[in-house]
Amino acid sequence: MTTWSFILGLPLVALGLAAVLATDRTSKALVAFPRCEPLGWALCAIGWFGTAYECDKIGIDIFDKFLKVFPGEVWLLAIVLTVLTCWWMANLLPIRGLCAIFMLFPAELFPAVRMCDTEWRLALVVFAYVCAIIGMVGMFYPWRIRQALAWCASSGVRVKAFGGILLSIGALFCAIGAFA
Repeated sequence: MTTWSFILGLPLVALGLAAVLATDRTSKALVAFPRCEPLGWALCAIGWFGTAYECDKIGIDIFDKFLKVFPGEVWLLAIVLTVLTCWWMANLLPIRGLCAIFMLFPAELFPAVRMCDTEWRLALVVFAYVCAIIGMVGMFYPWRIRQALAWCASSGVRVKAFGGILLSIGALFCAIGAFA
C-alpha cells in the first residue's frame, strides 16, 4: 500500500504544485496537452503495453485461444496496435492514452491494497474507481475531456482550485504511504 500511495501521491503533488505556483504555464499546458503528438504516442504505447500485460497475465481461456497462439503474440499485437492507433486515431491521442492508463492501473492497485489492515486503503480504491470512470468516459468522448481542460484553463482561479484539490489528494496519499 505504501508503494501505491506514493505512486499516486507524488505525481498529484507535483501537478498540484505546478498549478498553484505556475498557473499561467499550467493553463497553457492544459490547453496544449490534447494535441501533443509525442506525448500521445508515449501514452498510447503505455496503454497498449499495459493492456498486453493484463491480457498475458489474467488468463481467460476464451481470450487465450486467440491471444496466445504463439509465444509473445500479445506483445507483438501491442506494437502493431500502438502504431495503428497513433496513425489512425491521432486526434486527441494523448487524452485517449491517459484514459487507457486510468482504466488499467486499478487492476494492479486493487490486489495490492485489498488485504491492508487500514481503512485508509479505501481512499486509494475510491480514487482508482474515479480514474477508471474518467478513463471510460474519456476513451469514448475525448473531446469532452478536452473541453473540460480548456474550461479549467480559461480561468486562473479554476487552475489554482484544481491544483489545490490535486495537491490535497496527493498530500493525503503521501501521508497514507508514510504512515501505512
